[in-house]
Amino acid sequence: MQRVISAINAVLSGFTGWLMFAMMLILVADFVARLFGLPLQDMAQLSVFVMMIVVYLGFSRCEEHHEHVGLEFITNRLPDGMRRRLLQFSQILAVLTVGLLLYAVAKNAGKAYVQNEAIAGAVQIPTWPTKFIMVLGLVAFLMQAILNIAKPPERGEVDRPDGGFE
Repeated sequence: MQRVISAINAVLSGFTGWLMFAMMLILVADFVARLFGLPLQDMAQLSVFVMMIVVYLGFSRCEEHHEHVGLEFITNRLPDGMRRRLLQFSQILAVLTVGLLLYAVAKNAGKAYVQNEAIAGAVQIPTWPTKFIMVLGLVAFLMQAILNIAKPPERGEVDRPDGGFE
């Protein structure tokens, strides 16, 4: 199962890299067009949507490699067994939290679709496609978080305070 999720994570993270490149092109094109007095309409709003997609689709890859921000000054000083139990407990809390977030975002995405929610501007941009992509990213994140319960960080995956690895 982890191999399938890892492949999905790799595809999603690769896609987010291309989206970042597209967002950069959008913003540069808007900047250049503004120099000539012809601003591209709604490019700033579009770039916000792209950034939201990048963030949510990147969560699962970060979770897979334990790259989320964390304060490890306590866990690094615990004995190995206690540290592993604490990390598993925190992973269970993460699964519950991501599950709640997934529920809330999915409910909001459904509501946005039903109401045909859009951002007003020169062109109305619907919000529901972005919200459903956020749901997809959270599903991948939740699946990876569940898999991580049984597999806490291995030796060497957690930084030590002295700058080295375990």
